[in-house]
Amino acid sequence: MTLILKRLCLPLALILLSLILQCSGEKMPGAVGILVSTQWLEDHSSDPDLIILHSGSDALFDSIHIPGARLIVPNTFTVNTPERRNEMPPADSIAELLRQVGVEQNSRIVLYHENARILARTARVFVALDQVGLGEQTFLLDGGLPAWTEEGRETTRETTVFSYGTLASLEPGEVVIGAGALDKQRWSPGVVVLDTRSDEEYYGTPGTPEAAAEGGHIEGAYFFPYQSVLREDERHLFKPDAALKELFREQGMDPEKKNIVYCGSGIRASVSYVAARHLGFPVLLYDGSYEDWKKLELPLTGPVALPRENE
Repeated sequence: MTLILKRLCLPLALILLSLILQCSGEKMPGAVGILVSTQWLEDHSSDPDLIILHSGSDALFDSIHIPGARLIVPNTFTVNTPERRNEMPPADSIAELLRQVGVEQNSRIVLYHENARILARTARVFVALDQVGLGEQTFLLDGGLPAWTEEGRETTRETTVFSYGTLASLEPGEVVIGAGALDKQRWSPGVVVLDTRSDEEYYGTPGTPEAAAEGGHIEGAYFFPYQSVLREDERHLFKPDAALKELFREQGMDPEKKNIVYCGSGIRASVSYVAARHLGFPVLLYDGSYEDWKKLELPLTGPVALPRENE
C-alpha cells in the first residue's frame, strides 16, 4: 500500500510543480533558459544575489541604465594577438573583470546590451562566462535596454555603490574548440558545423578578369546566418523559443549532436551560441573562426573563379 501511494504521489508532485511554474511564468535557472524577459528581471531585480551588468559604453551608461546595473565594456572580454582577433582571455583575467564589478561566487548574473549593435559583443561576454564555468548562473536579458525602455520601465542615471567581488579563480570548461580539433571532427556524423556569417561571405565572390575570387567557407559547414535567430523587425530581440527550435531543426542542428558555430573572428557566432544554449543544444564556438582557418590554410569551399581571357 505504501509503495502504491509513493508511486501516485510522485507524478502528482511533478504535475503540481509544472502548474506552479506555468502560473508564475518563471523559468528554472540552469543551463536551459538563458534568455530572460524584462518582466522576469523586474520581478527579480531586488534579489540579494542578482547582479545586473550593462554591456556598453560609459557615455550611455552615465545617462541611462537599468536601476542597479553595473557597467562592463564588452571588448575587455576578448583579447587580440598577432595571430588572431577576439580570442578568449585566460580564466584569471575573466575572473578579475568580474571581481571589479562585485561578482561573488554565488552571484546570479544578468547581462543586457545597450543597443542592437552591441548584442553580438554582449553574447560574446556570455560565452566567456560560460567558458569559466558561470554559464549556469548567467542570463541574458532578451531585448536588452531597448526592450526595457520601449516598455516604459524605470531607468536611472544613478550609479550603484558596490564592493570588490570575492569570486575565486575559475577553471576553463569545454566551450571553445580549436582548428585542429575541428578539422578532425567536422566530417563526423555526430558533429554539425555552422557558418553564421552573411551569405556574401559564405558563398564568396567568383573571380573576374579584374579581381580574383574571394571568400568561401570551411569545407563541410552549413549556412546559418546569426541574424536568423533574431526577429526581423526587432534585431535587439531573439525569436520565440518555438521558432528557434524549428529553425535549428531546419539547419540540421540536433540536441544529440555536437553543434559547432563560427563566424569571421568569433563575435557574431556568439549570438547563435546563446540561442543554442538557451534551448539546451550542445554547442561549441570556434574561437579563431574563418580568419584563423584561412590563415592555417585548412580546407575551404570557395567560389569558382571565372576563366580569364587570353590565358
